[in-house]
Amino acid sequence: MKNTTKETKTTQLTVTVKEEIVHDLKVMEKNTHQSIDDLVSKALLFFIATHNDYLGRNHLM
Repeated sequence: MKNTTKETKTTQLTVTVKEEIVHDLKVMEKNTHQSIDDLVSKALLFFIATHNDYLGRNHLM
């Protein structure tokens, strides 16, 4: 089966979030062996996919 995953460039983003969120992400990182970067990226992709109206267009991932 051919891998059709689109490789994209990454860039750094700095945000300020509640301390509890940082704590929870660290626990999730430990329990899942996935990096915080991966966990946050997946969460943001899900958010964008379910709120594509915020983009002003029908944007499917």
